[in-house]
Amino acid sequence: MDVIRLLVAATISGALLALPAFAQKKPAPPKVQISEATREKAAEKNANPEALVLQDFQKRVNAYMAIRNAAKKKALPLKQTDNPAEIKAAQESLATSIRAARPDAKPGDILTPEIKNKFRRLMYPEVQGTSGRKTKEQLREDIHEKDEGIAKPVPMRVDATYPEGNPLPTTPTNVLLNLPKLPPELEYRILDKNLIIRDVEANIIVDYITNAIQ
Repeated sequence: MDVIRLLVAATISGALLALPAFAQKKPAPPKVQISEATREKAAEKNANPEALVLQDFQKRVNAYMAIRNAAKKKALPLKQTDNPAEIKAAQESLATSIRAARPDAKPGDILTPEIKNKFRRLMYPEVQGTSGRKTKEQLREDIHEKDEGIAKPVPMRVDATYPEGNPLPTTPTNVLLNLPKLPPELEYRILDKNLIIRDVEANIIVDYITNAIQ
């Protein structure tokens, strides 16, 4: 009888191990994290703290765009050309100009801790359950389809250049619709579980969230 119990237990244990990670344990949704300063400001204005977090994000994006647009005037102009060398030169010139315009740039300048928390909560329902599995599969497939074996590690560092030749996974529409809209010069990209904001023309990482996807 003991032998039978052991065999049954081993079978069940093996079956559980064979299950995908998402079937074994669903990660708990991120807890709300609103700073005391934001709560006080919301109370003063009789506003929703969550709305103030998103407003703060927009202000920070606008501040970056103001610096970026001023820096662009000092960079090489990106002319209509099919010459890869000229395109790359203009791209690198813009990136250099942006870096010079914000020498003290650091993680969190745009994506503060409470904004990161808000983004994780906005993305959470889109990557859970049956539809969430499809979203994750889409991200994995997108990387594999575009990866030709030359992918380099992407540095999670503000103002770092996104590696040339690396795949740029398409951010699923359902995830994009849940995130605040960006100006056309910027874009969201999901790399594994990380979310980056990338400057399209300069090809640099503006800010990022590690473990954005649960």
